Formats: sequence, structure tokens, C-alpha cells
Amino acid sequence: MREVKEEDLRDALEDLIWQFAYHGEKNGQPVLHTGGLSALEGAFRALGWDDPHVIEDVDGSCCDVAGCFEGIACGGSYWRETGYWSLCSKHAEMAREDKPQPQMKERALERESHRNKETGFLSYPPDLTSTEPQI
Repeated sequence: MREVKEEDLRDALEDLIWQFAYHGEKNGQPVLHTGGLSALEGAFRALGWDDPHVIEDVDGSCCDVAGCFEGIACGGSYWRETGYWSLCSKHAEMAREDKPQPQMKERALERESHRNKETGFLSYPPDLTSTEPQI
């Protein structure tokens, strides 16, 4: 049996939580919560997270639309003329319906300002380690 690193286990639990936990709001802050599901409760406990867990979009794990803290469902498919956006399912649906692009988060705008228009690649690795939540 292959040895598994603790970091890999943490990453896997976080990925599962982001995919299956419930999104909500508490006291005006976006949160992830277990909804009483025991498997999610165990994952939250293993990570040392409170239930609900306040989401701070400091690592780009949330939708690029300003004020949205939903998980990313797709990237780069919509509103391409203005950038390569990571969108939640709600905002991807808006784009599929040809609705106008909403305001994007400042960090996302900064990232896209460094994208090479010819190649589509970022011209430098953007600093996504900001400790300030993006609202």
C-alpha cells in the first residue's frame, strides 16, 4: 500500500467538502455547512472546521463574480472576450442565457490584466496569496 501524505488527505477532504457541503449565509457572511450529514460532519471535524465554516475567498476557490462565494463549476467558457473567468453554476447559467457580465472581483480583474491576448496564458504567475477576502 502506498504511503499517503497528511497534506494529500487534507486536500482531498477540502475538495469533497467544497463539492458536497451546503452553501449558505450566516450573519451576512458566506458559509459552508454540513446540513447534518454525518460524513460531512466528520470531514469538518477532521479539518478542525466549525460548522458552519466561514468562507474567505483568499485562494481563488470561489466564483470570480464580485460578492459570490459559491464554488467554481466551470472556467474560461463564458464572457471570454473579457477574460478567463472561474464561475459558479449560477453565473455560468447567466452567461449561457447571454445575460450581461456582472462586476468581477478585483483579484480576478488583476489576474486577467496579465493574460496574453494572443496565447491566452498569464504573462506571469499572479499572486493569489492575498489574505484579504475578495467581496
